[in-house]
Amino acid sequence: LPKIQAKQIRAERIKLHKANMKKEQQANPSAPKKKGAFNPKLWPMLGQKGYEDSCRKSLLECNKAMHKDANVDDTLSGTTVISASFHDGRLTVCNVGDSRAVLGVKVHKESVLASASADQEEEKEEISEHDAAADRQKEELIASITSLGDNKLLAVPLSQDQTPYRPDERERVKACGARVMTVDQIEGLEPIHEDWGKRSGEDIDEVGDPPRIWRKDEDFPGTAFTRSLGDIVAKDLGVSAEPEMVSVQISKSDRMLILASDGVFEFLTNQQVVDICSGFDDPLEACKKVVNEAYKQWLHYEIRTDDITIIVLFLECDKEASAGDYKNTVELLSMAGKQGQKPMKNKDIEGDRTSGERSNSMYGGMDTQAVADAVKAEMKE
Repeated sequence: LPKIQAKQIRAERIKLHKANMKKEQQANPSAPKKKGAFNPKLWPMLGQKGYEDSCRKSLLECNKAMHKDANVDDTLSGTTVISASFHDGRLTVCNVGDSRAVLGVKVHKESVLASASADQEEEKEEISEHDAAADRQKEELIASITSLGDNKLLAVPLSQDQTPYRPDERERVKACGARVMTVDQIEGLEPIHEDWGKRSGEDIDEVGDPPRIWRKDEDFPGTAFTRSLGDIVAKDLGVSAEPEMVSVQISKSDRMLILASDGVFEFLTNQQVVDICSGFDDPLEACKKVVNEAYKQWLHYEIRTDDITIIVLFLECDKEASAGDYKNTVELLSMAGKQGQKPMKNKDIEGDRTSGERSNSMYGGMDTQAVADAVKAEMKE
């Protein structure tokens, strides 16, 4: 993916440089023709839209490359992606799936609180019938910022989990023909409903049986995410490689960037992960501590572990935070609702089976190789 993205960005910058040279030549035809079309020092930096377009093309191209690679069987397998790149003072995060990007920010509490309060007043003026849940969420956000210790970094989410817990994602895949049900619902052990929490990240996956995506009359593919690279069998059900992106201007307040898979956040909150990393001067040691803590939590509450992968970057920037940056921080905190404020699994509730057992029954005891072979044959037809 990094190689494909570098190629896309290089091509876009060259294209923009050539267009600029052509405009200059047309504006002054008598001027000698400039050289250096392929000198990287002369290529202009891309704007936010141009850079995000390049990132999007890169992910879609990578997905196609996986499909075509004879050494990669992604019929019933795939991967989530969380990527971060820096360009002209901006940080751009691309998200496909349910891994996360979290920014550790040294907030000026008074400025952020003033921005949050101003936003709350604007919303009340704009909406005649004010959404009580959204209002309560904003109040809780203000309370969490107020209670933050003076020397602590605030965990600011730069991504939203793309899973069937999100109503918008659930409706999107259903419109593509998917069934959205838990394993217990598929097996007739639980009534059919969609009461999986009104806001993602709030006491979700309480008994290890998340809503999954299924074909209409088949017990596969059973993906617990709504976007990914690979997973050909789920493509027609709306599981795509189309990324969601967030771009922010980096400032002096931004001290840390964390990229991690969902296994890290199963029993740890975004803030807990930031707090752990804040105790280290070496990002590698911070990574080791988070992995060890997540691993211990998994073994304490489960009979298995999920993928536990993390990258930690310590950031340094001389640019002072502006009023716009404070407003952006509030918007990012509001964007994901309560996601990451509580662990993905509720530690206080245990189901009749462990999530490890549920995971093993995802395909209902079916021969997954036979399923893969059948799907491939269907695709050829």
